[in-house]
Amino acid sequence: MNTLEKQAGEVDKLVNLIFDVRDSVDEIKKQMGECEIPVNIALRRSELEQVGERIDRINDDFRDLKQADADFDGTSESE
Repeated sequence: MNTLEKQAGEVDKLVNLIFDVRDSVDEIKKQMGECEIPVNIALRRSELEQVGERIDRINDDFRDLKQADADFDGTSESE
């Protein structure tokens, strides 16, 4: 009986230690925020897609300006 009580006490200590470690891990994850690799990758992917869309718009605008310049009938002074 004494051995079982001793083992139960050791198991209880280990379980409490496990809960403490889990709480510590959860706190670290909370502090890391977007530093977790999968989250970070998803955020960066989204940012890169947004930059790509902006570059496409700028290229389209530039192409339109070049075409308007080419279509202009006149001199650069009258422009």
